Amino acid sequence: MSFANSLLVAVVGIAVVFFGLVILIVLINLMGVLTGKLGKKEAPKAAVAPVAAAPVAAPVVEGKLSPAKFDDQTVAVITSAIAAVRGEGYPFQIKRIVRVKQ
Repeated sequence: MSFANSLLVAVVGIAVVFFGLVILIVLINLMGVLTGKLGKKEAPKAAVAPVAAAPVAAPVVEGKLSPAKFDDQTVAVITSAIAAVRGEGYPFQIKRIVRVKQ
């Protein structure tokens, strides 16, 4: 096989691969149009405010609201523990803290 034939085989092979990729892209877009999901992107969720700024409801004890509230330091410790477990990049908001019977 000469150098010219080897070059021709390489160029044809590359062209076939790119042509196949173009066909795959067209088919995927066609499937998106047929299912109605192309162009309908979900709105990004709003960023959650820092937990320390969110009001914390009174803890629930045995189904009744307890008059005692947690102090800011306790809320900060609970919030930091949750943040450490969940990891970075997962926004969350504490809406209430509930005591659990053990």
